[in-house]
Order: sequence, then structure tokens, then C-alpha cells
Amino acid sequence: MSKEQLPDIDIQIILGIKRIGDSGNDKLLGERIAAMIEVGSKMRGYQKEFCDNPIVLTICAKKIEFILQVTTKSDLKEILSPPKVHYNGNEVVPTGSFHIIEEELLIWSLTSLWCGGPLNEAGFKRYIKVFAEVYPDMAKEIGAA
Repeated sequence: MSKEQLPDIDIQIILGIKRIGDSGNDKLLGERIAAMIEVGSKMRGYQKEFCDNPIVLTICAKKIEFILQVTTKSDLKEILSPPKVHYNGNEVVPTGSFHIIEEELLIWSLTSLWCGGPLNEAGFKRYIKVFAEVYPDMAKEIGAA
């Protein structure tokens, strides 16, 4: 599904909850529904922070798919957490099974904004790399790829 074809956040959450209900006997039923509602809330926060950027709809869709696939409460908790990265001695790399590159880009954007100064070299390199993955045409246009 392309970014332009994704429904708004509330519709995505409603359809996700319906899919949970349609799945039948689910030991994580309540937790999945609560996770869907939390994703909706977080995505609306992203929309407000990023002026309705369509990338938020992509993040929402990916989180919903993860929520529908997992089998443990700890996986649900990881999905609801912000993306995690670590420095491996050479570069900043993503960690976790439920990493969403588009969400990482938003977090780098916020980090850059809220730091009050530039990112360190490793963070800046990762930010540029993630930007180029999410927006390859724009990255080429501005010489970031």
C-alpha cells in the first residue's frame, strides 16, 4: 500500500481492532486493543508535531501489522516504545525486532530540534542515512545520498 492510499489514523486503528476481533480466540485480545489505542494516540501526537506529514500514516500501518503478528506482551511493549539505536563502535545502528525506519527518522528530527545544537557526528551520519532511505529522491536532490 503506498503512502497516498493509507487511510487516516482513526480508520487504521478501527480496522486494526476489527482484525483483532475477527481473529477469534486471542490470549492477548485486551492487550492488543490497548496497544492499538496507544498507537493511535502516539500517531496523533506525531501528526501534530510534524504538521500532518503522511509518513505518520506509514508508521501507524506498520505498527498495526506488528501488533497483529506478535505473540507476547513483551513484544507489544517493544512495538509501543520509540525506536532504539545504539553505537556499535563504528556507527549508530537500529536494534529490536520491530524497528520502523520512518519512525526513527521522526525521532532523529525531534532530537536534532530539541538538543539546542547539532547532533554529534555519529548521530548526524545516522540521521542522513535514514533520511536517504526514507526519501531517496529528495536526498539525491539535496546531495545527501
